[in-house]
Amino acid sequence: MVHAVEGQMCGVLPTTRYQATDTAISREIRSRLDNAIRTGVPPDPRTAALAALAHAVGLGKHLYPGNEGRSSRSRLRDLIRHDPMGGLVAHAVMDVQNGAAAQPRRAPAAGVPAQPRGSMARAAAH
Repeated sequence: MVHAVEGQMCGVLPTTRYQATDTAISREIRSRLDNAIRTGVPPDPRTAALAALAHAVGLGKHLYPGNEGRSSRSRLRDLIRHDPMGGLVAHAVMDVQNGAAAQPRRAPAAGVPAQPRGSMARAAAH
């Protein structure tokens, strides 16, 4: 569904980006997302997981751009509730994108156990 496109950043550093190919599979996946958003019918587990991941990586703004896509982007985000694991993955991806994983951990005070951080820790605590 994607192919590697080699390039360079600043004319020096090699880069690889992955471009989506327009195939029947990608159209079918897009159709599943569109149907789940448009109909409001709870999606199958695969579509719910895909919606959670698409939301987490910011794909909604590319699939449903501009002001006219605002309600579709909102419904894409709402589909996360149909896949609890997808929601955890989405929050973990967003934590990484927001730098939560890059923050150094402080040593706990003497006698105080270390507390897990991030969305996965919040989910594990509940």
